[in-house]
Amino acid sequence: MSAVRVQIAFFTGRSNPASCALSPIQTAFLERLRRPGRQLEPLNFPYRPAAMPYESVGLIRASINNALDYLGSRRGAFRERYRPAVEALLSRAPHTVLLMGSCGLELFVNLALDAHCLERTTVFAFGPVARSLPPCRCVLVQGRRDWISRVFVDRADHLIEGHHLDYLLQEEVLECCESLVDEVVSAERETARGMP
Repeated sequence: MSAVRVQIAFFTGRSNPASCALSPIQTAFLERLRRPGRQLEPLNFPYRPAAMPYESVGLIRASINNALDYLGSRRGAFRERYRPAVEALLSRAPHTVLLMGSCGLELFVNLALDAHCLERTTVFAFGPVARSLPPCRCVLVQGRRDWISRVFVDRADHLIEGHHLDYLLQEEVLECCESLVDEVVSAERETARGMP
């Protein structure tokens, strides 16, 4: 029997809409999750390989871009444009764990993916900013000093120290994520064993 593959991918707001490249901090976090049987997606939403390389943008510009994405994702045009790319990503593995920072959760919810995609998706949302949760398994991590997330989401599975911009630097966040991925891998392994 071939190894069960669980895919791990970032799905965050687009601080720089011209690029799907992961930041150095995102890349380092993802690499720490690398294990046999895990497939790491090297790009961020919307997973366009031809997009520009990573370029740091200022906090004000990043905030404006994320706010525009948050509001724009409520339109049908957003869903029509980006849902195919996310469906293609999710189709590449038996199960995907999406690492959702900030308004990534709102963007994902507004894609209105079908049940087939969602049943093979687990969300790990850190500093979540969204009006609702998708109908799939979601684990929410929130910083006690993250007033941005706390305005939108009033419950979390894990409360940590920290604020809105430092989740991926927190060892506790990595431990929570690692634990969740281990659970998903184990569940997928059991499912594969039960297949004829």
